[in-house]
Amino acid sequence: MWYFNSVGTKNKEELFKKAFDLLNLGKTNEALSVYDVILEEFKDDEDAFINKALVFLQTQKFQDCLDLLSKIKEDSERGFDKILIEASCLHKLNRVEEAEKKYQTISKILPVNKNAILQIGSTCLEQSYFRVAIDIFNKLQEIDSKFEKNYFIGIAYKGLGELTNSIRSLGKALRANPEMYSLYPLIASTCFQNNMLIEGDKLMAILKEKHEPFFQNVAGPTSHYRQAPQEKKD
Repeated sequence: MWYFNSVGTKNKEELFKKAFDLLNLGKTNEALSVYDVILEEFKDDEDAFINKALVFLQTQKFQDCLDLLSKIKEDSERGFDKILIEASCLHKLNRVEEAEKKYQTISKILPVNKNAILQIGSTCLEQSYFRVAIDIFNKLQEIDSKFEKNYFIGIAYKGLGELTNSIRSLGKALRANPEMYSLYPLIASTCFQNNMLIEGDKLMAILKEKHEPFFQNVAGPTSHYRQAPQEKKD
């Protein structure tokens, strides 16, 4: 275990670097000990709380992570990071409703930053928080993210079973990037699921004309949805 008689402000940055280096070496327990030393002298150091919480998250000590984060206020400087990590922990603990509420809070305070929106929105998609994902992706600006915004919103609507909305959003994404050939069978299959057979057939015909080799690869799986159309969900 690492031990220091006195941390002192001058040594704090060195200790953070020491913890970082230990983590890179896979020495998580030693790194946690360094954060403990920092917190002994700087009891409210939010950077130490967040870094230690991330170690708990990575080592799947989810309840320990939540307990530690409870010491940080949501309106503090690192409040956003606190809520984001809490959402991940709650999801891992299968406390789905609590996790969704955390993501809803995040969607309201998330800054308009494309990389952050894509990263956090994609996490919500992966974890099946589709309604929250829509709120987050709606923060993307059409002027420079028309494809990404409508594509991910379309996927979220499909996850919710709102097929008409999904087709509408995916269609906008396709118009933004008509050479994204994988979208044709995706939208077509969604049309078939929504009993929009003519529209689905038209999309597959366009794909055949644009890229017949790819069409041949996807025509069979896509036609499965046409043969067994589902009841409309919206």
